Formats: sequence, structure tokens, C-alpha cells
Amino acid sequence: MNRKFEVLVVDDDASIRKRCVQLLHKKGYAVEGVNSGEAALSMVEKKYFALVIADIRMPGLGGIELLEKVKGLSPQTEMVMITGYATVESAVKAIKLGAYDYLTKPFDIDRMLKVVENVQAKFSLGEEVRFLREKLDTYSESSHIVSVSEKMVQIFKLIEKVAPIDCNVLIQGESGTGKGLIAQEIHWKSPRSAKQFVVVDCASLSETLLESELFGYQKGAFTGAYAHKDGFFKVANHGTIFLDEIAELPMPLQGKLLRMTQDHEIVPVGSTKPVRIDARIIAATNKDLEGLVRQNRFREDLFFRLNVVGIHVPPLRDRREDILFLARSFLERFKLKYQKADLTMGPEVLSAMQTYDWPGNVRELENLVQYLAAVSEGDTVRTESLPEKMKSASVCSGIDNSLSSDDDFNAVRKKYLDDFTRRYLLKALRQNKGNISGTAKQINIRRSSLQRMIKRLGITDTESN
Repeated sequence: MNRKFEVLVVDDDASIRKRCVQLLHKKGYAVEGVNSGEAALSMVEKKYFALVIADIRMPGLGGIELLEKVKGLSPQTEMVMITGYATVESAVKAIKLGAYDYLTKPFDIDRMLKVVENVQAKFSLGEEVRFLREKLDTYSESSHIVSVSEKMVQIFKLIEKVAPIDCNVLIQGESGTGKGLIAQEIHWKSPRSAKQFVVVDCASLSETLLESELFGYQKGAFTGAYAHKDGFFKVANHGTIFLDEIAELPMPLQGKLLRMTQDHEIVPVGSTKPVRIDARIIAATNKDLEGLVRQNRFREDLFFRLNVVGIHVPPLRDRREDILFLARSFLERFKLKYQKADLTMGPEVLSAMQTYDWPGNVRELENLVQYLAAVSEGDTVRTESLPEKMKSASVCSGIDNSLSSDDDFNAVRKKYLDDFTRRYLLKALRQNKGNISGTAKQINIRRSSLQRMIKRLGITDTESN
């Protein structure tokens, strides 16, 4: 995010201008002040200001004219107008022309600071969206891999370097981290992209069947072999073969695969004649392959042949900056699929996602977002739709993150008890469409007690319906 939140104060009254600049500077804002509309316009032409606070009545270029010109030059710049003539007409005109808000002289300092704070919050959100869109454009031009984490950015850079080089690649990482997508990306960016990308799940086939599927077989090689069949390696000739779950490959087959990596030859089942194969090998595993080598459960020579370039994909819990980015990206896709264009995720849902550890990684997150998009009613995904394990993880994480040695037990207990009570009552109220009598009967408490809790916890009619 390259743009900073900077403020420009425009007022021909030196005392007001200086007072605003001093107050904002004291609060930590980057702020400048000028005494005329012409000077302000010149400043806006030279640099970006997120907020311009301008007096409506100034000699020469007045505030309304300045508002129109600034919006023409920099549409994203917010304008707040100051007026000593608090007429409805001037305020309405400024708002219609795009002003964010207006202040009346003599203006309340706290109100001014609150307005600036609100503009800054809007600016920060806009910058985050802009940043994420730029990242999405950068990293998803030819694939489904999207990320904003520095760890994944380094992997993307490695893919760019490795893809054009015709060497074997070993991708390691937990299930659901996107190893298959990375393999596809390497293939698509390689000179072999016009040829086949063949996927083999080494864990899904028995040893006998896997050998014939990998290397093919001759007619009569075994019962049921009524004709010659090409194996996966032959199909992948001049292309790429992706050996997923390579750690599950039986030892005898590891030796035969070693021959392929060394001599680029295979021998079909039932044949003695080698077949020359030109295929790039990308292997993947969720196991510690080096650990298996030490345990003599995976051939060391094959490990080194496959691990010419090694890529380790971090789990989602180790790149938490990707969680909300990916969740929003998946939501956009599933909104289209389920025709729910206005669907959004509430802040409590996003918070729960951010604190959950995602043992199933990106695949688990994608599946959850699809489920939420499918089952959610209304325009907002609420916490009631989340799995119980995510709700409890969110509460525990909140306690862990907020607790300090100075916290009073009773105060912390009350806070989290109130949080639970509020969520419970909201769920019950929504089930009863906000009907207090029906809700009280359902959860077995007196109507008057429910009304007191609703008032104490600040539950509004909008939330409970």
C-alpha cells in the first residue's frame, strides 16, 4: 500500500486553519494547511490527499467550486466542508456534489476528529481492497493460486525460475495446501505446457495395479490383459507427470521409478524391451520424505533424483494473512454459483476464520465457504452457520489473545459470559423472528428477564430479526 493518509486543511481564516492543523498533527495525522482554494488545487495536482477539509466561503475559488475541481482531479479524495452559514441548502449542495460530511462554525473539536477518524477508516479499507486486487491480478493470471503472504510470494517467484528449466521438482506440504495447483502452475509456465499434464495418485492404487498403470503392459502380461495398454508415463511423453503422494510408492516400484529418472526409460509389464520416455516428473507428498529415508522406507537415491528443486508449502495457519483474502476470493466465486450477489460475511464470522487453525488448510477453507454460501439465508453469513469447532476455537483464542497478568478474573469471566449470552439470545431471537414472548418460551426464561438482558446487552431489533 503505497498511498498514505494525508490531510489538507483549506481556510482563509488563519486562526481556524492553524488550529485544525495543530489538532490533527497532535493526533498523529500527516497534515498541511493552505489559505486559499487556488493554493489547495495546486497542491492536489501535485500529490494525493486522502482528505481535504475546506471552508465553503473563501475569496476567489470558494469551497463548492474547489469540491467540484478536486473530485474531477482525484475522485477518491474525500472532502469535508466547513461553513459558518449552517444552512440546509449549502450542506445539501455539498453532499450532492460528493462531500463526505460538513462541519459548522464554531465546530466541535470532538466531532471534527471523529469525522477524520471515519474517513481514515474508509481510506484504510479502500487501500486494503486495492492492495488485494493488485495481488490477485499479479498472481492469478493463469492459475487458481492466490495469496498475499510473503511465504507464498517467494514460492511464486521460485515457480517462475523453475518452470522453464527441465528438472524434477518435489513439493512437500500438508494435505490441502495446494500442492497440485503448484504442480499445474509449473507445467503451464513450462515449454511443455502444450503437452499432457498427467496426474497419478500413488496412494489410491495397489502395488500390482500401480505398476501396470504407471508403465503400461503388454497383451497377455497377466489375466485380463487382452490388449496392449500405454501407462501414465507413456501418455505423459513430452509433457509432465505429477506423482501425488509419492511416499506411498512401494519399495519395488521405487527402484523402477529410479530407472526412469536416471535413464528416461520404462519397461512395460510383460515386456523386456525398454521404451524411451521424455517426461518431466513433479512429485508431491504430505509426509516427511527425508524422515522416511532415514527409516529406510524410501530410497535415498530416488529422493535425491526427485528433489532437484524442493518446494515446501506452508500450512494456512502459518500464513494467516491469506485466510480472509482466500475466504473473500472463494465467496466471490460461490456467490455467482448460488446466485447470491449481495452475500457478505459478518465481522464475527471473519474473526472466527482468522483465529481457527485450519487443519485441512486451503481445501477446508474453500469447502466451508462453499457450504456457507449454499446454506446462509439473507445477505449476511452469521456465526450460527459456522461449525461448532470454529465457534469454540474463536472464543478460546479471544481469551488467549486478550488475557494478561493484570486481568481480574471476575471481569474477564463477565465479558466472555456476556459474549456467550448475547450470541445465544440472538440465535433464539432470530429463530423466532424477533418475537420476545416466543423466544422466552423457547429458552424457558421469563419475558421480563429476557427484556432486561436484551437491553443490557444492547441487542437491537435489526440484529434480532
